[in-house]
Amino acid sequence: MPDLSRDRIAELREDFDFNDSNGDGRIEYAEFVALLENLEADMSEAEARLGFAEIDVDEDGSIDFDEFVRWWTTD
Repeated sequence: MPDLSRDRIAELREDFDFNDSNGDGRIEYAEFVALLENLEADMSEAEARLGFAEIDVDEDGSIDFDEFVRWWTTD
């Protein structure tokens, strides 16, 4: 995980928890699609699936908090 301030980590945790709608500590694909819709991202199904796969670096079928942080803090 990148070197971030406590405040930034707390902000990211809030965002993660908001998007983890079922509260299981992971963002599954359906939750990711909802996140993209909230961001008004104009992506096809194929683009969304590719993006999800790129973020899910451990390939467990979900985005954990560390993966979420890397996604939001990488250029």
